[in-house]
Amino acid sequence: MASPIPRIDRDVLTVANLIRTSRAGTRQELAQSTGMGRNTVSTLIQAAIEARLLVPDGSAPSTGGRAPATWRFRHESGLILVIGVHSTTLRLAVTDLAGTPLAQDLIDWPITRGPEDTLAEASRRLTGLARQATEQHGEDLEVWGAGVSLPGPINQVTGRPTAPPIMPGWDGYDVVGSLEATLGVPVVVDNDVNTMLLGYAATLPDQHHRRPGDMLYVQIGTGIGAGLMSTGHVHRGADGAAGDIGHVRVVDADNVVCRCGRTGCLEAVAGGWALLRDARRAAAEGLSPHLRACLEETGTLTIEDIVSGVSAGDTECVTLMVRSATAVGDALAMLVSFFNPGRVVLAGPMPQGCPLFLSVARRLVSERALALATSGLEVVAAESGFEDEKRGAALLAVNALFEAVTES
Repeated sequence: MASPIPRIDRDVLTVANLIRTSRAGTRQELAQSTGMGRNTVSTLIQAAIEARLLVPDGSAPSTGGRAPATWRFRHESGLILVIGVHSTTLRLAVTDLAGTPLAQDLIDWPITRGPEDTLAEASRRLTGLARQATEQHGEDLEVWGAGVSLPGPINQVTGRPTAPPIMPGWDGYDVVGSLEATLGVPVVVDNDVNTMLLGYAATLPDQHHRRPGDMLYVQIGTGIGAGLMSTGHVHRGADGAAGDIGHVRVVDADNVVCRCGRTGCLEAVAGGWALLRDARRAAAEGLSPHLRACLEETGTLTIEDIVSGVSAGDTECVTLMVRSATAVGDALAMLVSFFNPGRVVLAGPMPQGCPLFLSVARRLVSERALALATSGLEVVAAESGFEDEKRGAALLAVNALFEAVTES
């Protein structure tokens, strides 16, 4: 099963893609963007409508005379398969071409099971989800491609993980080749925080066909990573390692051993696994009545237990949360001074679920970053990093499909 996109004329796809990405919306704007005549553009629009890529969508405001007609890209015209690999779970989805989930699944699955078993299980389940999405839609939709989100650096040429610190057995594995053989569609792979950033940016309102262009998206979960967007484009770095801030050094933390094997890493002080390490110690030593009660009730502790402890006024939970937010805020202050983003988005159970975390991190950035870099800065919490990831992985696949045809 190959993607249907190569069967469509390249100029038709170019016009459809300009409308899809909000870079043009009227005949005049399409003519200006492509350098084609208005009659040619009209012919291509009609061809895109017949290919079920576009539908009429009313008109734009008039600047004098008849209001110009506009069109909408039919996101519902195809399906994308999404795989989100996490340290202990697999998040799978079948989405439309805008990344809206039509069917999805969440399973407990440790990343340590390795790439062969993980990707085979994902492929098997996605086949059923695609069938479910098609039946619910009531239309025989084709799968256009697949987007994969992995928690480690990705070589952008090969799509292979590169020395991922928490993915034993995945280094250099041919994720793209393996999945294309089982799924039969083009596959694109990226780092998880980059996909979250891409998905989040797609939710922001257009301003004259431009979305806010300079952002940091920071995921504070089991580990810590950042996605960088510059002038509307995700910056991945020469080797795909841009934004891997979880393993930068923290001052006065040389005695803290990270799971990567080094000492003093940011995530060893502020990451979710580090907080749970210290939360278990606090519960065992009786320092936190709240955490001890949670541990006795369920036999385990979660980040959500620490967040609820903060709300309950548990002193040890507050201390753990402030320590994490302080380390993250200090690292962000340096990044903000260097990169000067217009917005910093914090995702994960701590910033999304605990106002204290967000306020501490925001205050540290305000106090320690350059004044000019913070004059118009927004530091906000994501609504859902996982939803951003699903949307972003789907858009990663759709963007790659259009780019492969229209830029060749």
